[in-house]
Amino acid sequence: MEKDWIFATNEYTCGLRTTAVLIKDNKILVQRDKDGKEYALPGGHVKIGETLEEGLIRETMEEMGVKIECNRLLWSEEVFWEWNGKQAHTIAFYYLVDLCDGYEIPDEGEFVSQKDNCNVVIGWMPIEEIQNVIIYPEFLKKEIYNLNEPMKHFVSKG
Repeated sequence: MEKDWIFATNEYTCGLRTTAVLIKDNKILVQRDKDGKEYALPGGHVKIGETLEEGLIRETMEEMGVKIECNRLLWSEEVFWEWNGKQAHTIAFYYLVDLCDGYEIPDEGEFVSQKDNCNVVIGWMPIEEIQNVIIYPEFLKKEIYNLNEPMKHFVSKG
């Protein structure tokens, strides 16, 4: 089935998201709206019938034109927030990933997503700079330094 795992009621929008934690040369790959000041990790909605890893590999290829390998699941998160004036509930999974051989992401500057959402820009941010920006998930500011710890689960209410 080619339908994203996302649905809405009168009160809520709910979704299942899979996300990449990609680190290179002490920088982390992040995305933001072209005119925005809030950052997030790249990823997207899982389609019904695909695994979290399959969804992340597909989303990364669609948005950045690169193939990744999922190393391990770092974190899971239940996120309660407001989106477009409606309550949102997202279940998110964060994977430590590597680029597959032969694929590169530009080291400098930001680039526009290749997918249908050309309002999103993607680029590298020095890990120490995430302390000075608004970035989601918020726990990233602490947990980025604990990547070797066992998988953790978070509940975030914003």
